[in-house]
Amino acid sequence: MTPRPLILGAKGTLGGQLVKLYPGAIGWDREDADVLDFPSLRAKVAGLGALPGAIVNCVAFNDVDAAEDHPERAFALNADFPGALAVYAAELRLPLVHYSTNYVFDGVRGEYAESDPPSPLSAYGRSKLRGERLVAEAGGRAYVVRTAVLFGPKGSSDLSKKSFVELMLLLSAKRDTIQAVSDEVNSVTYAADLAAATRGLLESLPPPGVYHVTNSGAASWFDFAREIFRIAGRPVSVLPVPSSHFPRKAARPPKSILLNTKLPALRPWTEALAEFLGSP
Repeated sequence: MTPRPLILGAKGTLGGQLVKLYPGAIGWDREDADVLDFPSLRAKVAGLGALPGAIVNCVAFNDVDAAEDHPERAFALNADFPGALAVYAAELRLPLVHYSTNYVFDGVRGEYAESDPPSPLSAYGRSKLRGERLVAEAGGRAYVVRTAVLFGPKGSSDLSKKSFVELMLLLSAKRDTIQAVSDEVNSVTYAADLAAATRGLLESLPPPGVYHVTNSGAASWFDFAREIFRIAGRPVSVLPVPSSHFPRKAARPPKSILLNTKLPALRPWTEALAEFLGSP
């Protein structure tokens, strides 16, 4: 196991799962380090005495619609910061894992391998793609891990977003009929499985580059909602609606499934969802 990684964004959904996997990890969140004040972050790392064994960056601006109104904030957190972090990690000769998204694709092709050319539709997607490229340009042992539709236990940070699973379960306590988008299809990822795959990546240290890590299979939001209620035993009727039914500021790719062509496949998302919901 990689000794004592530094996990940034440790109180988010993914960061929390990584901290569980690495009991000796250095886990920092907003109150521990301001990632936009990079000199102070460098000083804090230098003050550790012994360097961490790797750096895992879970920090992100992941409000897709808000990025349309605040692109400068999205680019600062999703591009400029990981770019600077990658340069620093290369200086220290430390492996770096940085997470990206299926929203770097436009969804026209439908399924995308790691080598397929990106073409983002939104400010969020553009900021994540810029981050990918800056990380790659820094050299070193840098791994860009693209993932999609993360779910799992909510992180302990106040800024940690509720997953689609939690939102659906909350809605089902108030309604017996729920509308869900049926014409947007994505890969789906369980945070605990992504954390375990990240640990595997840091243990095996394959060639640096882009890796797709999601659970096997894909789903529309309609498919996902139906499976949530089926497993949870909630008597909810789910109605399919087009994405145009819910006007949003940012354009989404209609079908952006991430194909994993480099790493061992993860279990189907339905199995992971059943585990998360405590189904036998």
